[in-house]
Amino acid sequence: MTHPETPPPPRLGPAADHRAAAEEAAQRRDFDRALRERFRAVLRGMEQRGVLEVRRSRTADETVDDVSAVLPLEVTTELQPAARSFDEVVYGGRTATEDEYRRLEYADRFSAAAPPPAAEPVEREAVETAPRTRRKLPPLPDLLRNPKFWATLAVMAVLTLLLYGALQACGAPTAPKPPPDIPPPPPPSDNDIDRPDIGAGEDSIFSRLPAPLAFGGLQFLIALALLAWWRARRRGALVGEPRPVEVAANELVAGQAALYRKSRDHEYVAGKLRAATLRRLRPLLGVGADAPPDLLAAAIAARSGADQQLVANAFFGPVPDAGALHIVAAQLEWIETEVG
Repeated sequence: MTHPETPPPPRLGPAADHRAAAEEAAQRRDFDRALRERFRAVLRGMEQRGVLEVRRSRTADETVDDVSAVLPLEVTTELQPAARSFDEVVYGGRTATEDEYRRLEYADRFSAAAPPPAAEPVEREAVETAPRTRRKLPPLPDLLRNPKFWATLAVMAVLTLLLYGALQACGAPTAPKPPPDIPPPPPPSDNDIDRPDIGAGEDSIFSRLPAPLAFGGLQFLIALALLAWWRARRRGALVGEPRPVEVAANELVAGQAALYRKSRDHEYVAGKLRAATLRRLRPLLGVGADAPPDLLAAAIAARSGADQQLVANAFFGPVPDAGALHIVAAQLEWIETEVG
């Protein structure tokens, strides 16, 4: 449940507007509003200058984390107390002091003369349209959908062809008619192709083939055409269509954790945990991102009082299985608590 005094997340405007609002509030001695507006002016100034990526929302801690990845250590050291004061004033209900505001004002070197912000994208509500329905063909009768019916029909067709072939084989040949009295054909010559008594070759293939083979082949071609038509009517596989949706943060984190667990890539998950922990500890330890592992382990061990070898194993040791991952996560949480 949201605290009644906690303001809703604002949509940030240009850095110049937040800077002017902070200065006006400081003149009225309203340092709560002045601190809030000054921190927002710093954030928007970084986004308008291209130092940080423009995002819809970003917390104070996330701002410091992003700044630590792209700017020198001294800038992060100046902004980290201001981010803590911002959270305590905005969400904790504490009253800001003039000293806190002046420190943030001294650290603000980004909101002054920042270029104008780019035009924000226009939000459009996604409208669900009713799916287009295709006209369905009437269902086939139950008899035509029964495989036994088609099997019986095929057996009857085969038996009919066999019976017809047997009758043709057992029948007596028909006596040919006596040829008419015609003169004997002339002897063959090289020019037989030009003889007028040779046909043009336009007789049908069914008159040349045996009757069972010709009509059986015709039925096979008809059945093949029907099968091709039936298979062509079948619809293809379902295709997923991407739709714009909004997923809650806890559901997104739970889904990502489930994917990590399913992949069983313990080294990758441990690397993510270690990188996040180091990003939060480096400003407190005063070491840069390019510090070697031995120097980093020595600094953490000196600050927390833990054994240096234990720290080195927690941050740089192998993680062969899920049990080792649980141990590394617990050690990182304990080390961060001791250092902080």
